[in-house]
Amino acid sequence: MNLKKTAPGLKIMRRKNGRIDCYWTVPPHAVKKGYTLKTARLRGDPDNPADFVQMADHCNRLQAELLQWLDGTTSVGSCYAHHTIGWLCEAFETDEESPFREKRHATQIFYARYLKIIKQTVGNRNLHGIIGRDLRRWHKEWLSEIGERSAYACIQTLRRIMKYGAADLGDPLCRQLTMIFTDVTFSSPSSRKVRPTYDQIVAFREAAHEEGRPSIALAVSLQFDLSLRQKDAIGEWVPDNLGSGITRHGKRWQLGLTWDQIDSDWVMRKPTSKSNGGVAAEQPIADYPDTLNELQRIPRERRIGPVVLDEASGKPYTASHFSRLFRKIADKAGWPKELYNMDSRAGAVSEAIAAGAVPEDVMRAATHQQLSTTMIYNRETIEQSSRVAQLRVAKRKNQE
Repeated sequence: MNLKKTAPGLKIMRRKNGRIDCYWTVPPHAVKKGYTLKTARLRGDPDNPADFVQMADHCNRLQAELLQWLDGTTSVGSCYAHHTIGWLCEAFETDEESPFREKRHATQIFYARYLKIIKQTVGNRNLHGIIGRDLRRWHKEWLSEIGERSAYACIQTLRRIMKYGAADLGDPLCRQLTMIFTDVTFSSPSSRKVRPTYDQIVAFREAAHEEGRPSIALAVSLQFDLSLRQKDAIGEWVPDNLGSGITRHGKRWQLGLTWDQIDSDWVMRKPTSKSNGGVAAEQPIADYPDTLNELQRIPRERRIGPVVLDEASGKPYTASHFSRLFRKIADKAGWPKELYNMDSRAGAVSEAIAAGAVPEDVMRAATHQQLSTTMIYNRETIEQSSRVAQLRVAKRKNQE
């Protein structure tokens, strides 16, 4: 098979460990002429005929765009002209050397969600001539259409791709826009105020058991008692063609709590997903009777591999399936609609500080790097304000 004819630009790299990486590559003469996209990652196994057909189609599309640009039509990406916001968005996503590629799979999904909105709304706008009032107008329009948090996420994503264009592509217009971004401010979304109480957690666990979902009762208990993030409790599934570890439908499971991270004294030492494993959360499970009880319900012969397993599949949950089941159980337990699973971690921090724990200790238990972050998670202020008031009034009386 002549790869140059069927899949122009295809480069196959077979690693010593058996891994196969495939790329579409831009010829050096096009790079010298200013074509900013140098490589694009191709997903699939080139030895699989079905995968190869898709890879060849991708190569031919990218090659056609390159030839158009070389001919002077200056189009790059699927449908955006050169030096438009849509062009920059697609370069950010497809350039193999883009910082986008260094992010975790979940972060890439997050970026892609808002890149799509940006492309749909302002993708055809040329980078030339964009000024601060344009950015403020777009933010205002996004506010009315997709809400406060999503509008702010679009602005932050736009800021990221401008930095990419300035630093990685050396584009002067992107450098200019990066400077404009420093002079234009946008109000950040207000912090969340709600968090589950201990009684609500108890009600949730009871409802989960009634629904035949002890695994979800355990997951929420782990988050509330041990200050774990959802991802650290249930893990995540990421695309992986290597077939190593726990796999399902072309994806590999990672980052979740496993039994080898809990020792015989019921002490958990879990590398956190937020730190990419650089920081470990250490928690004495034995000091939390509710979570200890949930864990001890699991037979000894099953205490291997992932701790939280879907009762139906026998494998770890996908985030979407877990979310659907969580909401159903939360509704049954009487949780208000505005109370989410992600608030369980804030419940842990708030309960600890309200109980009188030293904030620095709470910070370490939550594996935060800064105390200010811990205080953002603290959502139980009236009880602490009341203690402050009582101490102040008592001091006044002692001074009389």
